[in-house]
Amino acid sequence: MKPSRGSEECRAMNDLLYKGHFKGLDIAFTYAVTSATVNEAVVRHDCDPAGAHLLGRATTGALLSAAILPEGRRLNATWKYQGGLKTIVVDAGQDGTVRSLISPNHLSEFGDAAESLYGEVGDLQVVVSHNGAIDNSGTTPVSLHDPVSDLSYHYCISDQVETGMSVMIGFNSDPAQPIALCQGWMIQALPGTDLERFDRIRQKMDANGFRELLGHESASEGYFEQIAKALIGEEEGFEGIQVETCPAPKFQCTCSKAKMAAVLRSIPIPDRMTIVKKGEPIGISCQFCNERYELSIDECIVAWNTKAAD
Repeated sequence: MKPSRGSEECRAMNDLLYKGHFKGLDIAFTYAVTSATVNEAVVRHDCDPAGAHLLGRATTGALLSAAILPEGRRLNATWKYQGGLKTIVVDAGQDGTVRSLISPNHLSEFGDAAESLYGEVGDLQVVVSHNGAIDNSGTTPVSLHDPVSDLSYHYCISDQVETGMSVMIGFNSDPAQPIALCQGWMIQALPGTDLERFDRIRQKMDANGFRELLGHESASEGYFEQIAKALIGEEEGFEGIQVETCPAPKFQCTCSKAKMAAVLRSIPIPDRMTIVKKGEPIGISCQFCNERYELSIDECIVAWNTKAAD
């Protein structure tokens, strides 16, 4: 079964997200093109190329993972490292919406040495929630020096689901449109999978032929199948692809002026008195999208006198 693509999508590779499985092999997959979505995240956070590379790939990895969740669920992945890179956080929904951040956003000064950028051993926490309530969570020590590889490793260790993941990202010289292409694949072993065969297919994700295809875009309607074929090859028992089109990826933050007002309640009372005496509006920026909200003194007082919701 081949996903349908409209005429506009054939002319340009729009962001998209598919999930399905390789029939006869007991292997599930997700495939995503996230170029526009990642571009918005990178521009909003004013990332340098090194920061954009890591934020874009982590964002795509979380979207690949969230696509297979039950309806209405969200996945929050938090990478914490000990080197120049401190934190990446991605909040992705089964509905394709995502928001993400990286700290610091400029990382080029740390060079190419993995130890300098990541440190020795970090940790990755993955939380799945539904309507604000936690369904499940897990934390895994990670030392593979790559957020996508660390996410894949997390599923293998924490969820005990054999997983392979590959994300490629390319750049433009235009600062307003720095992301030329970002797309990725994830495969997971279903019950009954031949694990030797799964590992053989997973290793192809690092092969030059597969990475070459994943690192380029094409308006061809058969491009998705072409990449899949490069991954599966001539594996015995392969009976075709069952695929479902998921909601397209979209950068979307849940922040609002009301939520920013709630943040004000964390300000100590002596500092509140200083703010009131100055009489100047307070500016607060959302960490996920960098949207800035300005609240007047009257709005601050209302927030301080409003009881926090349980």
